[in-house]
Amino acid sequence: MNHNTNIHFGNRTLIPHDLHGRSYQDPAVSIVPHPFPPNRAHPTFEGPSRDEHHYHHHQNRPPVYHQPPRPVLHSHHDHVLNRRRDSHFDAVLEGFMESQRRTSRDIETKLEFTRYELDGRLGELSTQIERVESRCLDMEEDLKKQGEAIEDNRRAIHFTKVSTKEMDNHLDEKISSLDNNLDGTTKSLNSITAVAHQAKREVAEVTLKERQCYSTMLTLVEGQKQVKAQIRDLHISLDKRSQDIQRRARGLEDKVDGVSKEVKDLTTRLANLEEKVLTETKTTVPKQNYAAPVFTIRETDPRVIWDEEEE
Repeated sequence: MNHNTNIHFGNRTLIPHDLHGRSYQDPAVSIVPHPFPPNRAHPTFEGPSRDEHHYHHHQNRPPVYHQPPRPVLHSHHDHVLNRRRDSHFDAVLEGFMESQRRTSRDIETKLEFTRYELDGRLGELSTQIERVESRCLDMEEDLKKQGEAIEDNRRAIHFTKVSTKEMDNHLDEKISSLDNNLDGTTKSLNSITAVAHQAKREVAEVTLKERQCYSTMLTLVEGQKQVKAQIRDLHISLDKRSQDIQRRARGLEDKVDGVSKEVKDLTTRLANLEEKVLTETKTTVPKQNYAAPVFTIRETDPRVIWDEEEE
């Protein structure tokens, strides 16, 4: 059934004159037909006569031979056609509404199933999101801990590098100073040897020898001054080192004193507990007499010594 089909003529396609000016593109024309189809058998119908034309009297164009001829509708057929039209239209509407209700029920069922599935998936997604969030928090804590450890390691490495660099510079300075002193001493010895050989060879150049000896003595005096300065620096460094060691020893002594005080407190508590136990045992069993351990503290060693004594 298309937009050119009329339900009153056995669902056959009408000719263009039977459409009564309705649109060829509107599909709703086939659903709501024209309320009064033309009655071409009426005597007042204005149209060409069948005598001067050689085709059916109810048509205004040549017949279409691939369709059966149109029925001749008289006035007493109108009520039958109207009743059949109304019943068919009600049936069409009822079928259409039933299909719409069925489609709506199917859509509601599908929506219910889809809502149930979406609720399940949403629950799974929320659970996964919670797990991912907890995992992210754990990873953030781990990363913070790793960052702190890396920062501590970096500080330790930097401190080690700085101390190593300082020690290297100090050792380089010491080695260079010792090399300079050795070079000076070697030069002085070489000059003394040269002066001795020259004195043996040239006895006449006494003044030159005296001058060379005087210069050699000056170099030796300078070397002695440098050696004294180095010895003084070493004494100063040793004094600083001894002061640091004494400071650490005092700190350790303070720690030992604190430990000895704690041990004394523990000893007094144990003695009090022992006296309490002895009094309880005396009150409960007066005839028995046992040797009780007594805590004593040595003056030199802050450790607890067990001595077995009888009261």
